[in-house]
Amino acid sequence: AYETHKIGVIYIDKGQGETSTVLSNTHGSVRYEQFLDGLGEWLTLTDCDSSEVYLGGLTCSGEDGDYAICWQDDITQVIFHVATLMPNRATDPACNGKLKHIGNNYVQIVYNNSESDFHVGSVVKGHFNFTSIVIRPLPLGVNEVSVQYKEGVESVMVKYDIFVISDAWLPILVRQTALHANLACQIHQNQKSNEAYCSNWVERLRQIKRIREKLTPGEQYGDFTDYT
Repeated sequence: AYETHKIGVIYIDKGQGETSTVLSNTHGSVRYEQFLDGLGEWLTLTDCDSSEVYLGGLTCSGEDGDYAICWQDDITQVIFHVATLMPNRATDPACNGKLKHIGNNYVQIVYNNSESDFHVGSVVKGHFNFTSIVIRPLPLGVNEVSVQYKEGVESVMVKYDIFVISDAWLPILVRQTALHANLACQIHQNQKSNEAYCSNWVERLRQIKRIREKLTPGEQYGDFTDYT
């Protein structure tokens, strides 16, 4: 059982600010495309087995596009909901098909090439968009990266400084920051429902323990998951 995360990615071009205009972008700058290449591995959605690869709600039928970007290690799978990889439709000028994925992510990566300031919640408006990791490309192959979050999640969020980083290292920094921020947002959501956050691994151990107790009701076992 992998730890799973879904992260939104949007590209804002010069002069853009409206939600539908931003989400309708089908490509970005050369530096943006290079950033996507470094963010993870490319998936062909129609060839994916959703029981093996975490897709975070993306379909394998082509409805959400032909490709997606994912990343994984031994215990984690991440799917990036990249707006520029999702199709535009004449029947959906407001891009609600894209918004249903990106608007329901806790964290979004914003590649802001607009030369205007970005504020969390100003483009993708959703109840669950708690954190935005904002990339502002600068001359000479460097970028300014800042982290913005909505009021109410301060107690679980790390206070990030503004980073200045090269194009080469940008995807790694942004991916790790997005993972940490998404985990913090998951904890925040659990706190709101008065539930203790536990990883998929711990929850799986608890399920095994419950099954074992049903099979051997006369024996007593300690809750070893308390020590994880």
